[in-house]
Amino acid sequence: MLSDFKNRRRTATDVSAEAAPSSAPGVPLGAPRPMTDCWQHIGVWGNGSCGELQAHLHCRNCPTYAAAAMRLLDARPPSGYRREWTEHIALKAAVADAGTPLLVFRVGDDWLALGIGVMEEVGEARRIHTLPHRREGVLLGVVNVRGELLACVSVGRLLGLEKGVGTSAVPLPGKSSGRLLVVRHAGERYAFPVTEVRGVQHLVLPVEPPAFSPGDQVMGAAGRSRVEWRGRNVCCLDEAKLFAALSRSLA
Repeated sequence: MLSDFKNRRRTATDVSAEAAPSSAPGVPLGAPRPMTDCWQHIGVWGNGSCGELQAHLHCRNCPTYAAAAMRLLDARPPSGYRREWTEHIALKAAVADAGTPLLVFRVGDDWLALGIGVMEEVGEARRIHTLPHRREGVLLGVVNVRGELLACVSVGRLLGLEKGVGTSAVPLPGKSSGRLLVVRHAGERYAFPVTEVRGVQHLVLPVEPPAFSPGDQVMGAAGRSRVEWRGRNVCCLDEAKLFAALSRSLA
């Protein structure tokens, strides 16, 4: 109903809510008048036979079309329109209260989350081609993603998480492991391997940035906040900080 009312294009049998006197026999005074929709019959959306097209070129420039638009704007909303809009807005508010959608994944023993706005692809693990004289540091090499070579980086090394391969972390039931994430932000595009992906979760983030200990390398490097999720401590990453740290490390 919402889209119907916002985008209504009345036919000749429809009536507007604007009442006006009528001189037609048998039509009571004050009855609603049919809305003329000549643009759909003889106008640009019809057979184009209207003689006014030569002067106005398009129905949008015609006073008849403009007058019909004003009558439509002044018309009463259909029954239930306000109730439906109220429910629609309330639903959006409820979704907002449910939390921020973030992709939750694991690198080694650590759980991280990143905004879905920078996520371009979650794919299977691929072979990483190393580069000469670049075996240390954040850059792991390049990886082929749909025929395009992307810089493959280690988020674990960037954030100081390389404490192991994650053998001490207990996988969650139904886990998806050994994935490659492709991310994009401000024109920069990278791929990085992760140990496990848990999909998009709605996490409630604190309004004020929390204080973190000096020893928390992840929060210091690119963290936004830490939240509890299914009994695990998840570090929610700040997209801008993460990409800035990657750019500095690869410079």
